[in-house]
Amino acid sequence: MVYPQQAADEGLLHEVEFLSPRTLDEGKQVYLIGYVFEKEGSTLQWQDACQRLQMGGERGYGWGDVKCVEIKPLENHDLFEEQATFNGGGDIPIIQAERLLAHASSTGITATGEIEPLVGREWRSYNTTNRYAGQHVEKFGDICWIPGSIVERSLDFVIRNFGIWHLPD
Repeated sequence: MVYPQQAADEGLLHEVEFLSPRTLDEGKQVYLIGYVFEKEGSTLQWQDACQRLQMGGERGYGWGDVKCVEIKPLENHDLFEEQATFNGGGDIPIIQAERLLAHASSTGITATGEIEPLVGREWRSYNTTNRYAGQHVEKFGDICWIPGSIVERSLDFVIRNFGIWHLPD
């Protein structure tokens, strides 16, 4: 940091997001809710992995530890208090929704909301340039509708790489 000029040396500033474990107003516990769709007969150890979750890029500061409080089977086909419906009868689960609960590909989808490129910063030590932590910017899909966007009518979606929702083929 160059204090007299109120500036930072190039490459020293970066954005940090923090998920607080408590609400700011009342100090109540905050929970993240999500679903894991497990194919029948799967041998993946996802339940064990849920006990060691960390989120975000600042884990060295003690941020990002997430504790799994409860895992229970889905009792009906409704997700997130009837915001979406799950149909897992085939090889690929289908989510039916009017409100997008995840990033959704903008290809072929008309919605009301904002769009953004879904990108991330990665460590690519084998690159000749941009090889250090956070210097390589990777595009994870096309331009996406952001979560919370609303489609004109309830549509069927499939979940593909990186959790991005797409229209079925």
